[in-house]
Amino acid sequence: MEQMSPERSEGLQGRRTVVTGGAAGIGRAVASRLTAEGAAVLIADLDAATGQETARQLGARFLAADLSTLDGVRAMMAAALRDLGGLDVLINNVGGVVRPVYPAAPADHWARMLDLNLRGVMLSTQLAVEAMGRGGAIVNIASTAGLGYGAHGVPEYAIAKAGVIRLTACLGPLRDSAGIRVNCVCPSLTDTPSSRRDRAAMSPAQRAAAPPAMPAEEIADAVAVMLTDESLAGRVMVCRHEEPRRVLLPVSEWSEYLDSLPTERP
Repeated sequence: MEQMSPERSEGLQGRRTVVTGGAAGIGRAVASRLTAEGAAVLIADLDAATGQETARQLGARFLAADLSTLDGVRAMMAAALRDLGGLDVLINNVGGVVRPVYPAAPADHWARMLDLNLRGVMLSTQLAVEAMGRGGAIVNIASTAGLGYGAHGVPEYAIAKAGVIRLTACLGPLRDSAGIRVNCVCPSLTDTPSSRRDRAAMSPAQRAAAPPAMPAEEIADAVAVMLTDESLAGRVMVCRHEEPRRVLLPVSEWSEYLDSLPTERP
């Protein structure tokens, strides 16, 4: 397995970028990193109040949209073309867990989870490829919940993230056919508002047993690497608590790595 160490990126200046789910958490950290390096960023998120404030602080633009729907994704792409003048980069970060979960959750509830975590990513990617024409980069934010063969407490979330990982690999050939690189970053437990709420709801024993949360800035740094390395189309970078902090997975070595993964909360 290839191992990658943290590094600063180059070549993000002026790149017209959409970050989905960018109001808080990992998405905010990614938007902050990219605006700091000179990218023109549009944040799309359902949380209008938080998203507007984040955009104001970062000097980005904001659109309130439900990205689990085709109408919401179309509105996002229209805003990118109107406000940014085009699209060079898409960060598919939107997603999350809403309880109750499968199989206790009603069908329309868990289906919306799949729409949010997978269908929305597929819709955004499809329309982004059309908007980019020839040349661009897409980074999907998945999760280590989508890797491995062990049980997971939120099946629909794990299934959706596994789909995002597989989607990334399937779209690797777009680099040759359209000049568009599609990559994936798989964070393990990350310090975000939602993970803090989950930790606060745990018992003392559960908190003591839980792994430490990675800073969201580590994920943003990994995204910047994926955006600027021309060789990484269709590749998956796992960000984890153990050393090495980043592992780049070639498809041929997935089986060995998957067998080594523990079951983990989202």
